[in-house]
Parts: sequence; structure tokens; C-alpha cells
Amino acid sequence: MRKNIFLLALFLSSLSFVQAQKLDLIPKPVSVQQSAGQFVFPSPLKIVVDKKLKNSADYISASISKNTGISSIVSIGKKHGKNTISFLVDKKLDLPNEGYQLEINEKGIFVKGKTDKGVLNGFQTLLQICSAKEVKKGTLPFVKIEDYPRFDWRGMMLDCSRQFFDKQTVKNYIDWLVAHKMNVFHWHLTDDNGWRIEIKSLPDLTLKGAWRGPGEVLLPSYGSGDKRYGGFYTQEDIKEVVAYAADRGISVMPEIEIPGHSRAVTASYPEVGCEITQELKSVQGEVKNVWCVGREENYDLLDSIIREVSGLFPFEYIHVAGDEVNRANWEHCPKCQALMAKEGFTDSFQLQNYFFKRVQKIVDKYHKKTDGWNEILKGGEINPNTLISAWQGISYGIESAKKGYKTIMMPGQFTYYDMAQSETERGHRWAAITDTKRAYSFEPIPDADLTPEEQKNIIGVQGALWSEYLDRPARIMEYQSYPRISALSEIGWSKKEDKNWDDFYGRLTNSHLKRLADMGIAFRDFPPTAIYKNGTITVTPPYEGAVVRFDKDGNEPTRQSPLYTGPIQAKNYEQYMFRVFFNEYSASPAVKAEKLPVAKWNTSKAEVLTISENISDHVDKKGIWYLSFNPTDDGTNGTIKNVSLFENDKLIQTYVDEKALKSKPRLRFLIDNYNEKNTYRLDFTVENKEEKKSAANVKFNCSPYQEPEVKVTSSMAENPKFPISNLQDYNEESYLRTDVACKDGDWILYTFTNPVTSSKIDVLTGIPHHPRFIINNGFVEYSYNGIDFIKGDNFDYGNASIYPKQSVKAVRIQITGTNNEPLMASQDLKINP
Repeated sequence: MRKNIFLLALFLSSLSFVQAQKLDLIPKPVSVQQSAGQFVFPSPLKIVVDKKLKNSADYISASISKNTGISSIVSIGKKHGKNTISFLVDKKLDLPNEGYQLEINEKGIFVKGKTDKGVLNGFQTLLQICSAKEVKKGTLPFVKIEDYPRFDWRGMMLDCSRQFFDKQTVKNYIDWLVAHKMNVFHWHLTDDNGWRIEIKSLPDLTLKGAWRGPGEVLLPSYGSGDKRYGGFYTQEDIKEVVAYAADRGISVMPEIEIPGHSRAVTASYPEVGCEITQELKSVQGEVKNVWCVGREENYDLLDSIIREVSGLFPFEYIHVAGDEVNRANWEHCPKCQALMAKEGFTDSFQLQNYFFKRVQKIVDKYHKKTDGWNEILKGGEINPNTLISAWQGISYGIESAKKGYKTIMMPGQFTYYDMAQSETERGHRWAAITDTKRAYSFEPIPDADLTPEEQKNIIGVQGALWSEYLDRPARIMEYQSYPRISALSEIGWSKKEDKNWDDFYGRLTNSHLKRLADMGIAFRDFPPTAIYKNGTITVTPPYEGAVVRFDKDGNEPTRQSPLYTGPIQAKNYEQYMFRVFFNEYSASPAVKAEKLPVAKWNTSKAEVLTISENISDHVDKKGIWYLSFNPTDDGTNGTIKNVSLFENDKLIQTYVDEKALKSKPRLRFLIDNYNEKNTYRLDFTVENKEEKKSAANVKFNCSPYQEPEVKVTSSMAENPKFPISNLQDYNEESYLRTDVACKDGDWILYTFTNPVTSSKIDVLTGIPHHPRFIINNGFVEYSYNGIDFIKGDNFDYGNASIYPKQSVKAVRIQITGTNNEPLMASQDLKINP
């Protein structure tokens, strides 16, 4: 009996030891078995590397020394003694090609893979075990891991055209991908705003097309300003990066944007474009950015480009794009129209198909395969060996897979990491607001829509980072990438049934954020939650140990700001901002203290919900209030109608019309007779017509700005889809787009019906949340009588402010020079009390 008790105690103690050794591995392995005991690193450390990995030996040795702090001795071969770390290729292993076995026991550390890439994947797991928070430095727990990826293709794209990233930055990016067992680096090398790869047979592509600014063939764009900006990679640079990636087990796929997104080409070699007089704008506002399909000489140029690119990249695929082609150029081009007539085509999509068939023959000639964006499926059949990158949505991936094409799932709604991560952060918004949790929620295989055989056509998943808005602040490229790519790695590698957000988040925050920091990544940390209720602000950190700092004057907190240590008594809660700081380079976005939602619902039933809430405790001042419906957990189904606000049971205002929840309705209410004794009630109806998820938080907040009646006029012609009247509606999502570029002498005049008293008026240009089509050269001025004007701030990165001493009758934007863009955009005034 005593013996049994002793054995049970021994078992429980060993179990507690195992449980204490959290490894926090990302991506999550297929199988992990820990046992009692630990391996202690000897010094010096002996490393044995299979001869098939000899090109990676220096990388392996340096990485281990960096992680352990112990110098190592490396030998090439298969012989290994006790207390060594061995990295061996064993073709007989019953594992997929990239799978591996890792075992740590009293004899040493053994990493085996069926291929060299499998061994390198196991090596990354070993490095993560070394850096797990609960693993003591200089030791490793006994463990046996068997692991392999769910998908063969686990990729990430970086746009080096809109912003140029130097060779070392690209190498760093590859290192970070490798650490997450990603296996394809998609290198976006050309676009409208810069050609980044040396083509020796067409030298002007980099002599001219790699540069933008005053006096260059490309105009300034995306924050490059009134200076020469750009750069390119020589062919020697390309070879160096490709070899660097190969040593780490990652393949590099080049992308050459054709036939659209090619302004850098047509600006360098104008004859490549269509012979048209019209300036037909692309989706991004670019003109003359399309290859002429009807110009036969262009296919010789493409042959030269593809020949040189093929010689630089060993990878089997070349990405030839095909997205967002401004086909209106072809519809006005005599050569393209003549080709259409000759071939009997009836629409320009057939021209696009003709172009890609010609391109694919060239790619085949140089023993490569073609990858392209999902638009290349339009207009006719293409080579069945074509790989499709489905970016426009999940349905496009389904279409591709059903047609029998190998498909990479990379819908912008989940995997485009240029998307903003919250409503207040920099980034695109056209696809979604995509934080790490949303990124992690993506499932690449829509099994309800595809047969088991069709599902096999989905061979992988990929993310993308477009760089339009990566010009500032410093290191935003890293901030936008991580930890969203950490989430992507688990989508691509781990078993579907093992995916669990809470588990992933725990591993991420317990150990993996520290790993990112140790790799030198200036990642985005998770923000705190700050709730204001009954005169008190209470902050909840995003995870244990998170450092939260705050500012009480409406400014973004810094590392020198006060540390949050407990609830704060405050009446002016709107001025408080809170932020998590991980280290000198990594922090969360700053967040404001908010009130709790006034209502919420969550249903997957087809039903009508009638919601009535007493919100008297929530309303605390007179002013303009906005009621916002914010979908949660992708519960965007359903409509809202009959939204009514009552004061002392008397109707203030009602919105009867149906509004789709997915549009995130934002409704304006004026509370003009506030009294703390008043009662307020909110009524509305939610109709969920399908058995799909409908869920939302409903927030009701007082606007910090005034919204006086204003009339806006301008010297510039408006785009009818974005009229000047948008500057009069105080809707933060609507804005003005001119139909022409701005020039010296242009103006926009805001005239108030009644003079406005304000301490500060902010004048914002560009698309909301985006620094595109901003005013670079100009200033803002203001008038007390509508006739005589006083000069205010000059525009700085599209924004300017004024600080009037008395009531203002008019505000005017004065433009003193072009913004070197096809048009200019402007937003509502932000009029402070």
C-alpha cells in the first residue's frame, strides 16, 4: 500500500513538473508528449548537421548560440555522441515532406525530418522551446514532438513597390516568416509606383521607373513627398536574398504586375501603353498604367523580363498578377480594338484572357508555372496548371477550386494585413477591420461549399501586406505584420480541430510576444479595456503582466506617462487615454475610456427582437449624440429599424427605415434639454431573417465636436460620386473627391450660417483614415466677418489647425502647389467647443 502511495506521489510530482513546463509553441504542433527530466546544455555545445543541410549549418549554429548564450562546435555528417544536438534527414520517416520529429532526452537533442525543410521546421520548434517563458535558461524539458503542416503552401506577400524596403529589411522579414514555419515569401516587386528589380535588357525600368518625385517620370505618392524617392534590387541582391531564404527553408516567389498596375513601366517606356488621348483612371486613380494588348512588340519585352526573372528565382512559380486592370484603356485603343475585331472578341475580358495565354506560353518556355490573382479566370479558359491566388473573397477561392485550379486562399477580409486593426488605427478599411483575433478566425477550406475532391485544390493560405500606408510612423510595417502573421502561421500549419483562440492567445501572450521582441520586431501589442461608470475609470490589462500607462489630457500616452495602478476617479473621462507598452519599440494603440454598451444581442435564430433599454444613467450632458451598432464575432446578419430615443417618455427622434447591420449604422440624435433628473429610453427592432448569426454591441456617445450648419464651395470640380456636399454632413466616413488635381490658387471655402465659437478647428484632407490625395502645399485661414481672413497653420501631411480668438464666420483652405496626385480629397471640419 505504501509503495502504491509512493508511486502515485511520484507520478503526480512528475505530472506537475510537466505541466509547469509550458512550451507555448506557435504554430501548435500535431503531437507533444512531455516527460519528467531535463537536458542541461553542455559548454561548448556540439552540433551535428546532416550534409544535406550543410548550407544551413552556419545559420543553425548562430541561432542556437544566440538563444542559449553557449558557443557551439559544428560537424557535418550523421555521427553523433551523447549530449549533442543532431539535425538529420531521414527519407524513411513516415511523415509528409515538411514534417519532423524532435526528441529531447537524457542522451541529447534529436531533430529528424524527411527532407531538409522538415529538419529546419523542427529546428524552429527547438528555438521556441529554448525561449519559452517557463523553461529555465540553459536547460530544456524532456519532450517528444511529431509534427507536420496542414497545408503545403503557407505564404506571405510584401509589397516593395509603394514603399521600398532595403535588402536587409527583406532578409529580416524572411527570418520572421521562417520562425513561424512559413514556406513561401511572395515578393511584390513591381507596381504603379515603382519597379524594383533590375532587368538588364530594359535598363530604364530601374533608371527611371524605380524613382518618383520632382523631375522623375513617376509622381510623388504614398507619403514620398517633394523629394526623390525609391530604389531597386540589383540582380546580385536578388540572388543573395534568394540564397538567404533557401538556407532557412523558405522559397521566394517573384511577382511582376501585368497588364495593369504598370505605370512604372509605361512611364519608363511610353510605347508599351495604349495609344489613347483620354486619361482613364484606375481604381487607385492612376492613368496610363496598362500594357497594350494589341502591340505585338510588347510580348518580346515580356519575354525578356520573364527570361531574366526566371533565371534569378529557382521557385517553380512566377506571379503575373492580373488584378484591377483598367480595361477602359483597351476599349479606346485602336490597336486593341483591331485585335478584338481580328479575333472575334466581343468584350475586353476576352482581350485579358488572350494576353494571359500569351504570357503563359512565355512562362512555360522558361520552365516555370504561372500564379495569378483570381481575375485572370475571367474571359476564357487558361492553362490548367495555373495557380490562383484568391484575394477578392472566399467565394472566388470556391469558384477557382470548383473549376479545378490549384488555389491559394488569401481573402482580403481576413488575410490583408494592410487593413486597419481597429476603428482608430491607420490602414485600409475596404475589406474589413482585421485585428489578430479576426485574422485567426479564418478557415481556408469552406467544406460546406466544396466536395472532398474539390477541397484538395485548396493547397494553402497566404497573407499580404500592401504598403500604400506604411510610410509612417516608423516601423509600421512590423506593427501591421505581427502578431497577425503569428495567427496566419497557425492557420496554415496546425490541425483544424486544434484551433482555439483562447489557447492561441494564451501561448501568444505568455511567451510568444517576448519571442517577437527578441527577434527585434516592433509588433502591435494588445490594447487595454478602459470602462467609465459612475465617475470611475477602471482599466483591464489585455493579459497578465501587461504594463498600462495613461494620459489625462487627451494625448497619446508615452513610455514616460503615469503607470496605471488602480481605478481613477474622473469626470472628464473623455480626455483619458490608455496604452500598453511591451518595450521601447512595441506598444498597443492608445484607447479612450468608454462607457459600457447601452444594448446588445446575440442570436442565430430567424426572429424579430424588440429591444427597449433605460439609458438614463448613460446620458450625462446635452449635445450631439451618436448611436452606433457594432457587429461582434462576425455576427453581421440582420437589419435594424424603428430606432427611437425618448426623453421623459417623449419622443426626441426616430429612424424608421431598415438599415443593414453589416453597414454598421451610426445614427445622430440631438439632446438639447438635458437635465440630470430626466429619464431616457432607447427602443429599436432587430429583424434576423435567416438562421445566421446576428450579434452587436450598441454604443451611445456624445460627440466631442460641434456641428454647425455650413455651406461649402470650391474652385475645383467635384467627383459626382464624392460631392462637395459631403463636407456639410458631419459624417466622418463621407468626404469630397475632386475630379482634377489641385494646383496653386485653388481653394475650398467653409461658410457658417451663424458665427461659431471654437477653441480649435482641425482641417483634414485626404481619404478618412488614409493619407491619400492630401494637400501637401497650402495653408488654412479663417475670418470673423467672412471677408477679411487671418492665416493659420500650413498643411503638414495633409492636416492643419486654427485657434480663433473670437467667433468664426468662415474657414478657407488655400492651395499653393500641386499635390502631384490625380485628385484631392477633403473631410469635414473637426470643430472643438
